[in-house]
Amino acid sequence: MKLVSVIRVCLTLGLYGASLTCLPSAAFSIPETLATQQANKLVRIQYKAQQGDANAQYLLGLMNITGRFVAKDLAQGQHWLETAASQQHLKAMQTLADLSYEGKLYPRNLAQAQKWYQQLSEQGSKWAHFRLGFIYSAGGDGIERHCGKAMAEFSAVGDDVSLGNVAWILATCPEAKFRDGDRAVDMSLKLLKSNQDDPTILDNLAAGYAEQGHFEQAVDTQKKAINALKLAPNLANIDEFQSRLEQYLNQQAYREVIPILE
Repeated sequence: MKLVSVIRVCLTLGLYGASLTCLPSAAFSIPETLATQQANKLVRIQYKAQQGDANAQYLLGLMNITGRFVAKDLAQGQHWLETAASQQHLKAMQTLADLSYEGKLYPRNLAQAQKWYQQLSEQGSKWAHFRLGFIYSAGGDGIERHCGKAMAEFSAVGDDVSLGNVAWILATCPEAKFRDGDRAVDMSLKLLKSNQDDPTILDNLAAGYAEQGHFEQAVDTQKKAINALKLAPNLANIDEFQSRLEQYLNQQAYREVIPILE
């Protein structure tokens, strides 16, 4: 997968509400056990969730999908997260979007992920714009691949990684109407100023040169990308870089249909 992604860790669980203490019996109090304290907090969260408290619904949803303090129940967890999200609870919306996109606990559902990310993006979430960029770059599950929408979403994020993804799409999108080698090269050269040895930016630049038809420059730049990648092999598969070099040597520009996740 060429587009540069960001791995985030989500689902941080806390407890909702204040601790309850036992009433005094006779002349002294009997301290609660840890198990009793946890049970009391759980009852409080469940009560508040049933009364429509979105924070409690969100926490109860997390508890159910992780199996913390309650028996693990993915269906019940999804129910409470969706109930909280229907009240525009941002963390619940993002959790549902991420779970739908990643397809680990639940089957991948890009249409659901797009729905929640779209709502989050309207609230200004950069992460939602970033994920929407990947969804539109790849398509599938009822979502049409659309390079123009993908570039718009990445541009809304505006950081170097996202702008690098825009440059890549400009150089490699299968639909000619979205390709612009001149813009791809210009963006890549600007990004390269901050890091002359970034293999991903060099790879983007080489693809831009190939789209322009400047294959000699594409070959030279791709060789630099491969050499740079050898110093940071975790960034991408060197075989992919080498394969693109072979295409440029054969006077062929690169076209990519991006898989949503590997």
